[in-house]
Amino acid sequence: MVTAYEDRADGTLELAPDGGGRFRSATLRPRVTISAGSAETARRLHDEAHRRCFVANSVNFPVRCEPEIVVAPA
Repeated sequence: MVTAYEDRADGTLELAPDGGGRFRSATLRPRVTISAGSAETARRLHDEAHRRCFVANSVNFPVRCEPEIVVAPA
């Protein structure tokens, strides 16, 4: 069971001379705390969810995901 979630995201922005711009890449660094279960299972599920993510699959730049899984003490 997930008991806490926070994300530290950052991206690389390319600015154009006319004042516009676009993202070149983004990296998500979620920290997910679980109260039960295996950190390895949680990581596999997270990887699968990211692979199927509608948003990450809809943008024209790479979105990397570097999850940290924390198992809360019993």
